[in-house]
Amino acid sequence: MTNFMSFTRVKLILSVFAFSILVSCAKKEPEPIVESFVSYLNINQLMNWVIDPAADAVWDSVAWYSTSGGEKMIAPKTDEQWSNLRNSAATLMEASNLLLINERARGDEKWIKFAKKLGLSAQKALVAIDAKNPQAVFDTGTEIDGACEACHKVFAYPNRK
Repeated sequence: MTNFMSFTRVKLILSVFAFSILVSCAKKEPEPIVESFVSYLNINQLMNWVIDPAADAVWDSVAWYSTSGGEKMIAPKTDEQWSNLRNSAATLMEASNLLLINERARGDEKWIKFAKKLGLSAQKALVAIDAKNPQAVFDTGTEIDGACEACHKVFAYPNRK
C-alpha cells in the first residue's frame, strides 16, 4: 500500500507541475489599457484658458478693412509675430487631443469627430503660418471656426436655434 500511495503522490505532484507549465505557457489576454492621462482642467477651463485663446490668436491675426484710402490688411509682419501665431496654432492643434481624453470624449463618436476636425484644421493653419500666407491663415481660421461651431451646436448649446 505504501508503494501505491507513493506512486499516487508522485502522479499528483507531476500533474500539478505539468498543469502549472501549461498555464504559464498559455496565451495570456492582454492587459487592458489603463488611461494614463490625468486632466487637471474641466472642459470649461480647457476651452476658456487654452483652446479659445489659441483659436482667437488665429482668428484675430488676419483681417481686411476698408478706409477712405482703400482696403487695408492686418496680418503678421515680423518673424516674432509669425512665431507667436505658430505657437497658438500648435497649441490649438495639440489641445484638440486633450478633448479626446476618455473622461471628456467618453467614446462619443460625434465628440471624437469634432475634436479631430479641430486638430486637422489647426494643422492646416500651421502649414499656412509656416508659409506666411495671410489668405491661407484666414481660410483655415474659417475652417477652425466651423469645427468649433459644429461641436458647440451639439454639445455646448444644443437647444439654441
